[in-house]
Amino acid sequence: MGAGRPASRMRPVELVDGDDTGPRSTSAPSRAGAWRDDGSTGPDGPARRWWPWAAGALAVVVAAGAVATVVTERAARARADLLAGLPGLVRPLESAPTVLWRAPVRGPTPVTAARGAIVTVSQVDERWAVGSHDPASGAVRWQVPVVGAVGAGYGSVAVTCEGAAEVTADLLCAWEQPDALDAGRPATRIVALDPADGAERGAWQIESEVLGIVRHEDAVVVATALPDRRVLVERRDASDGTVRWSWTSPGPLVDRGGVRPMPTLRAGGDVVALLAQSTAVLDSRTGRVLEQGPPGRQILVGALPGGGYATWSSGLEGQLRDADGTVRATVPALPVPVVGDGSLDGLLVDAGNRLLAVSARDGATAWSLPTSMTPVAVVDGVAVLRGGASVGAVSVSDGRLLWEQELAAELRSRPLTDGLHVLVAQAEEDDGLVLVARGLRDGVEAWRVALPAGADAVAAVGGHVVAVTATEVLVLG
Repeated sequence: MGAGRPASRMRPVELVDGDDTGPRSTSAPSRAGAWRDDGSTGPDGPARRWWPWAAGALAVVVAAGAVATVVTERAARARADLLAGLPGLVRPLESAPTVLWRAPVRGPTPVTAARGAIVTVSQVDERWAVGSHDPASGAVRWQVPVVGAVGAGYGSVAVTCEGAAEVTADLLCAWEQPDALDAGRPATRIVALDPADGAERGAWQIESEVLGIVRHEDAVVVATALPDRRVLVERRDASDGTVRWSWTSPGPLVDRGGVRPMPTLRAGGDVVALLAQSTAVLDSRTGRVLEQGPPGRQILVGALPGGGYATWSSGLEGQLRDADGTVRATVPALPVPVVGDGSLDGLLVDAGNRLLAVSARDGATAWSLPTSMTPVAVVDGVAVLRGGASVGAVSVSDGRLLWEQELAAELRSRPLTDGLHVLVAQAEEDDGLVLVARGLRDGVEAWRVALPAGADAVAAVGGHVVAVTATEVLVLG
């Protein structure tokens, strides 16, 4: 017998009388998923309403996009604030800047930065005045006179002011008192101003001949000439001049015959060097002598990131030292001080015809680049380089030269960077200056703008590009 088959199943069948007299629909038969007048879909149940779900999903996407935009804008503002707070760097400039504001200035230090403001030094009605300005608008926050009008028969006056990176640090201004011309050497006056409101925090003066003043934290280190031609070096409180330590050179260093240059002070982080016929390197905090050079040999000093300092003397290699003077490593030359965002892990050394990246710990060479240019700034792992009439960039991770551009004339001021571009003030044929922005990593020109007539240099002050003329400072943004 063959294999069994499943039994046939009977299905109920509905018979429709062909003589139907009821009304017939002239519309197409309803299909599953098609819209009906009652809002339902399909032949067998209520509608699946998809539009509320789509609207909700769209709202989520829009909200997520808005949140991402806010986060991106916050990150951009945070980065701009970071760059603006680093000495020598400026806020990102995505397009050619314009002059935001200008102010009259005068003196050897016409503009500086202090506590988020741009500070100018000027003469108002023959009185020297110091003023604080809002960086974006130029609105005067405060202005205080520091020296009155100088009468006939008195020496000229030039006021210099210096801010500091520390938020709580005072603004220090100094000048030689306008004494009578036949009264001998005038005293040097120092005034400490509160950057917030210009209030005087203290004032004092130095009666002896000043050879050099350098700032260190909340104090200044001052070198003065003694009557016996020796040099006195003191650390003094910046606000009231209180002496914290002093050191006197063992022998005469001041040559008034003009044969040898006058002694000077050079700062190198937590050390200061008195450069003269011989060099003494002192701890800026304690006054302890860390090194005393032989006669006829000068010692240059520089700060090291993370503490310690470096020294270099003609004919010798550079030395990396701990804070107590202990030599930790030798390098071919003195490391170059560069402004930046901390993305450089190590030191850059300009060895004349080559640029080296070395370890700050043991002096080991990471890479070497043949070039006559020297670094001036580091941001996002890229070092900006400058030559006499050239500019370029190098990757600090591997020493790869990213680009180099020869210029038609010598540079008058160091290149700047905003983290996006390298900003260079270039001389034009009419002897004017034009500010040119080239891509940080590719050197491609992004924009250029002519600087105001009379501008002879640009600098980074308070996160802005500042052009200085003989009588004005112009803030760009």
